[in-house]
Amino acid sequence: MYLATAKDKVDSVRIITETFNTNPSVNSIIGNKGNRKKKVERMADFAFVKSLNRNGVFLSKNRMGVAFFYQSNVKVFSFKELYYEVRFALSIPLLKVLETLKRQSYLKKCRYQGDHFYFWFFGVEKGGDKAGFELKNHLYELSEKNELPIILETSVERNALVYQRYGFEIYHTWENYSDKDSLWFMIRKPK
Repeated sequence: MYLATAKDKVDSVRIITETFNTNPSVNSIIGNKGNRKKKVERMADFAFVKSLNRNGVFLSKNRMGVAFFYQSNVKVFSFKELYYEVRFALSIPLLKVLETLKRQSYLKKCRYQGDHFYFWFFGVEKGGDKAGFELKNHLYELSEKNELPIILETSVERNALVYQRYGFEIYHTWENYSDKDSLWFMIRKPK
């Protein structure tokens, strides 16, 4: 596992694009019309740049797994980040942009307020072998070393169950956040 650099953008964006193509949260943002893959790629581009600016992109040794994971108290302003955020916003319908802004407001209101690591995106390509465990172990070590909890949200029930198996607890559930899906707010506290 290693801390990614700008040179790792292509691999990181590819992994997130492939693994989040059918994610309910992503689908609620990008909609069903137009070039879906391009929209997911633009979302992944933005997430990569934002996470990279906070030293929070980690790749597995085999380059088949990636985690966007950074400390919440790191504040950065970057024109490049702003460019990618606007570029992504312009690729989705205006109504979806407004829905996304409302959603982000609710997330901020309900999200754990103390310093923490934010576990934004995590993806492992098929055949990635132990990439997921390699990343998980490193991120847990960072949490323990810095004595900071890890926070995440997921709209995939199967993922919520897996995260619970690995020490996360649900601290809030947003029912019907995108008409039919639930969103689970989860925390894993350092031991």
